Parts: sequence; C-alpha cells; structure tokens
Amino acid sequence: MYASCTVPKNLFSQFYCVGAIVGGLLTIDTIAWCDSQAVPELPATDVGFFIHRYIAFEQWLLGAAQSEVPTAYPSKLAVLALVLFTVHVLIRLKECVYDQPSTDARMHIGQYAVGIVFYVFTPLAVVADSYYSPGWVAQSSWTAPVGVTIYIYASIHQWRCHQILYSLRRRCIDNKSTPHESSTKLDSYAIPTGDLFNYVSCPHFLCEILVYVSLWMVTDCQATSLLWVAGWTAINLGITARESQQWYQTRFGAGYPRDRRALIPFVW
Repeated sequence: MYASCTVPKNLFSQFYCVGAIVGGLLTIDTIAWCDSQAVPELPATDVGFFIHRYIAFEQWLLGAAQSEVPTAYPSKLAVLALVLFTVHVLIRLKECVYDQPSTDARMHIGQYAVGIVFYVFTPLAVVADSYYSPGWVAQSSWTAPVGVTIYIYASIHQWRCHQILYSLRRRCIDNKSTPHESSTKLDSYAIPTGDLFNYVSCPHFLCEILVYVSLWMVTDCQATSLLWVAGWTAINLGITARESQQWYQTRFGAGYPRDRRALIPFVW
C-alpha cells in the first residue's frame, strides 16, 4: 500500500515555495540581528528573533544550556549564502509556476516528504554552521568570489537548459493534441540539444549540484552542513542522471549521441 502512495509531480513547486519562505525569513532575521547587535552574542531572550527560538529548540534537543553551547556572531558570508539560496529557489519557483508545462507524472509520497524537509533544513544548516562555529573569518580572498561566479554560471545555464526542456515538452503536447497519420510514438519525445545538452544528458542536474557547491564555497568552505547538502544533491541527482541516460539510449537507440555523457562532460 505504501509503495502506491504517490502525489502529482506538479507539487515540485511546493518545495521551492517552502524554501523561499524559510530562506527569505532567515535572511531578513539574520540581517536584522546583525544590525541590532553591537557585540558578538546571541540576542537576549526577550528579543523576538526567529533564530533565537531555533537555537533554543536545538539546545532543548541536545539537553544543553545556552551557556554550554559555543556560539559565534552571524557572519556576512552566512547572509550572502542565504541570499543566494533564496534567489535560487525563487527562480525555480517561477519556472515551475509560469514556465514548466503541466505533467501527469507522479512521484512517491516519500520523495515529496524528503523534498520538503530538504528545503526547510538547508537554509537552517547555513545559520547553524555560522552560529555554532568558532566564527567565520574569510581565510582567502578568492573562495567566495569564485563561488559567486560559479553560482551565476550554473544559474544561467540551468535556466537555459530548463527552457530547452520546457520547449520540447510543449512541442510534445502539441503533437499529441494534433496527431498526424505519419506520426509515431517517438514523435512524443525528442532529444534535447543546445547549450550544455551538447555534452551531457542532464545538464540541469549538473548545474543544480554546482549551485550547492558554490554556496559552500561562498562561506569560504566553512559551512560543513552545506558540504553535506552538496554531497547529497550530487548522489541523488547522479543516480537520476544515470537512469535518464539509460532511458534516452533505450528510447532513441543509435539515434542518441554516443559521446554524450550522463552528468559530467567528457567523463561520466
């Protein structure tokens, strides 16, 4: 019975809606905290910052008093990572709501639950690392700028690749709604081409991984939780990319480009 519990894949937009709300509120909260604090300390208990309630909740889970948990002043690097994360999920939310054609595909309820948890706790991971570390001080002058550069590159190419997929999807829908005598089952599908699709089967997955790697780099590679997030994303999307590659090869046979890799150009 559990295996048959599915929800529409159109609910993907809810992931990004949750991520945008949590990321946006945490960003505003952290900026307000930074502006109000003259010294590097936690806000007083009578100050209504969300992060104070979050830290109190974690301390309750750990069974520790506030004085027993080392904390650090919120870093500007944490604020930057939160802003970039929020921008990313807002872009994805806009694509899901306005650009992506509706689909009849479904996903397992467990996958839906994992997605919601992921987009709730990823921004929280940024603040947790920032506040519980000895203090984020930039160790190099190049890591954060390189991270931002990778983030911009990945975001642009992910948007382009998504538009290619959406365009193909719309064309497939039109083909189904206006069938011709000479049409075949393959007319409902097409091989994506253009941009990074010329090198890999799932460049949008590659760009998603690069986004989270770049967020980790923006924190000067000090946010350990973000590194785990990037690793989880890479493993999850790597498996999906391999399955997509096999589907393309089975569907199109010899017509599918033999030199096109699954996820990493020229490698895999």
